[in-house]
Amino acid sequence: MKKVAGIGLILVVLTVYYGWAQSTSPALYRLRTKESSETEKRFRKILGDNYDGQDKNRRDYDDDRKRRRKRNQQTTTPTNDGSYDGSGPDYIRPSHLIEMGIRFAPSLDINTAAGTGNYSGFRDNGVGLRMSVGPTLDYFFFKDRYAFSTGLWYTIKRSGFQMPGSFGQSRWDPSAPEKESIYNLQYLQIPATVKLFANNIAPNMRLYLQTGGLLSLKLAEKALDQARNGLYTADSGGDRRQYGFGDIELLLGTGVQYKINQTNAINIGMSYQRGLINVARGSQLVSKNRVVSLEVGFKF
Repeated sequence: MKKVAGIGLILVVLTVYYGWAQSTSPALYRLRTKESSETEKRFRKILGDNYDGQDKNRRDYDDDRKRRRKRNQQTTTPTNDGSYDGSGPDYIRPSHLIEMGIRFAPSLDINTAAGTGNYSGFRDNGVGLRMSVGPTLDYFFFKDRYAFSTGLWYTIKRSGFQMPGSFGQSRWDPSAPEKESIYNLQYLQIPATVKLFANNIAPNMRLYLQTGGLLSLKLAEKALDQARNGLYTADSGGDRRQYGFGDIELLLGTGVQYKINQTNAINIGMSYQRGLINVARGSQLVSKNRVVSLEVGFKF
């Protein structure tokens, strides 16, 4: 009986010793998992007496890599409240694939002028301040950064000319005072553009670039100061339409978007519209629109 108890005590001691050796010696742990003793000898020959310490350092290095990877994954996850505190994403992801908004754009309008024949001597007539307003729509189609942007804008443009005093008269008079003409042109504009959103440049604020085209359909034209408007009072003018049905324009823009929360944002930017076709109806007069706008928008 004493012999059996002694054997049991020896087994308990060996079990405790083996568990301690396993927790303190990686080499014994590899022997337990049946790793080749020849491989063990090679490792020890290369690393020398620091073999166990090197192995521990490697485990610590692997654990540190796992912790860094976990932190990186957490920083690319969007925050729930739409705020940026440095530990969340670099930019707030859009809450929907389609975002609607409203745009207000006071603009400086100028037009080119080049005439031949009856329109010889025509020049542009300065710059005017006009307005554009309308809804916008952004559809995000790639990585929450690229959006197809369109809308429906009601836009008033200014078109003006300086002309010789004898324009529209049946008899040429070189001493006649110079005339001028200013029209308001009302357009319905349909943009077809792409917006590229960059990383944050400040908390909740990121830069965007916009490029594409505009289809402008003329709704109406109105002569200003009709009594002295050279085009309107010309023998061939009067109530006659002086401008074509529309325009096709190139649009370039940039600005910043400030996120108020996960849904709403404010856009502030600048844009440039360059008309590509002649808007004047007379075949001997070529005039193209140029517009620089300050854009303020609210997304909802």
